[in-house]
Amino acid sequence: MPNIWTHIMFSEEIMDTLNDSIHFQEAQRYINLGAQGPDPFFYHNFWPWKNDERVNQVGEFLHKEKCGPFLMDLIQSGESMSTQAKAYILGFVSHHILDRNTHPYIHYRAGYEGNKHQKLEVIIDTLMMKEYRNLDTWKVPVYKEIDVGANLDYDIAKVLASLIQKHCGDELQTLPPHFIQAAYRDMKRALRVLFDPFSWKNRLLGSLVSSFSHQPIKVQKDYLNLNHTTWYHPATNEPHDESFLDLYNQARKEGMETLYAIIQYWQVPSISNKELVETMIGNISYDTGKPLRQKLENRYCEPIV
Repeated sequence: MPNIWTHIMFSEEIMDTLNDSIHFQEAQRYINLGAQGPDPFFYHNFWPWKNDERVNQVGEFLHKEKCGPFLMDLIQSGESMSTQAKAYILGFVSHHILDRNTHPYIHYRAGYEGNKHQKLEVIIDTLMMKEYRNLDTWKVPVYKEIDVGANLDYDIAKVLASLIQKHCGDELQTLPPHFIQAAYRDMKRALRVLFDPFSWKNRLLGSLVSSFSHQPIKVQKDYLNLNHTTWYHPATNEPHDESFLDLYNQARKEGMETLYAIIQYWQVPSISNKELVETMIGNISYDTGKPLRQKLENRYCEPIV
């Protein structure tokens, strides 16, 4: 997945194109938080001395299993929910769309060793935000962009917990109480800890934080594949030469069409509008970008980090 800043920018760009974007302006932080998709679950119990990974497994499961059914249930739940809940759901769907378009490139160029995946994502975050927002990621505390208060909206947390139980309950261990709220708070806390504008944490803690903490890029490489070097799909080994920007723009077009269709469905919840959204969402892995029915696994890579 791209990292937090790129997901925020992606969701903002899509929302700006929709006729209803003004309707959601007051809920911008809920869009930003939703745009992190299942990623907050990876931050639960992030301290190295905590080894309960049950909630982390939720994030893993949602990226790889029952992706379409979970998203459709979430979208249908939004029909009768508040503006901020709808904003969160639109952000969540945008996360899926960006991931499924860009993840194959990330996996191929990051590989599967240690925290290299996160390292490449953080580098791409820094490059994208500098190019398109003139923002230095290490100077701006990103946790503030997703801060919706001490607790996540109760109705959103309730729907997420219910759908996770429905779709993941048979596959995962019993989850701790209030794990949705705990994951949200831990993500904010982790991002606050990782914020390091003067680099002293990176110097002091080294590899414990370096792959996750936004910093100036020291080694210059073609991280975005602007030279259109051939790379291969990590699951199928199909050749590609798209840049990250090509994949991002492809996802943006897809995202604009899908989020517009979702808003239309909420306004007119007809069977035909629902079926259109279902067709656009499909049942596609966040990780491989391919239909889950193909049962593909990522294995190929040529890391640049």
